[in-house]
Amino acid sequence: MSVQSLIKKLLFCLGFIAFGSYANAQVTLITGPSDRITSPPTTSSAVGQIISSGGSISLKIGSASTATDIIYQWYKLDSTGVKHLVQSSSNSAYTETTTDAGYYTYQLVMSNSNQCTSDISDPFKVYVLPVLNPTIAASSATICSNGVSASTLTANPGNSKYSYLYQWALNGTNIAGATAATYTTTANTTGSNTYSVKVSYALSSTNTGTASQIINIVPVPTKPAISVGQ
Repeated sequence: MSVQSLIKKLLFCLGFIAFGSYANAQVTLITGPSDRITSPPTTSSAVGQIISSGGSISLKIGSASTATDIIYQWYKLDSTGVKHLVQSSSNSAYTETTTDAGYYTYQLVMSNSNQCTSDISDPFKVYVLPVLNPTIAASSATICSNGVSASTLTANPGNSKYSYLYQWALNGTNIAGATAATYTTTANTTGSNTYSVKVSYALSSTNTGTASQIINIVPVPTKPAISVGQ
């Protein structure tokens, strides 16, 4: 084997080792939001994506390189604003399962086997909403069938810093126009009636929660007639 061939082989091996060192760069596991304190966005377009807590964040580069020696280095900001390398590999996609509500912020750098590195991307923010577990407070669980009494139902979404949408239903059928946080029952027949409310975030109507309340309708005694007693 010639000296020139040996040099080429050595350079190839060194390049492969250098590339491997990029692929195996030290990564740090950063769980939870980058920022759980700042108020939520006012519109969904203010961030890159909105999902519910416990969902999966799935990110990718807008246009992946066709080169075979590219390493994609994904960074995530922690709660103090410091960037941490969370993935370094030839895989251009990054996924993470969310654990809490707040902003998750990421940046991306591309490097090749020649140790040429791109500028870092602009921050990409994902906002994670808390899981909705609404409840209903009823002013009374029992009302009279003749409509002289009623129960006021109030939905409590559980977190006052968000805006919500409401839809009330009676025995599984939506009540037309009942889209406020409260609903006052109307006269019903006797028996038990189930009122429910579906609550969704104004930021993301696909993130919903439902609560229900049974209201018992008690029959009213018949109108009495007075007669002469013995």
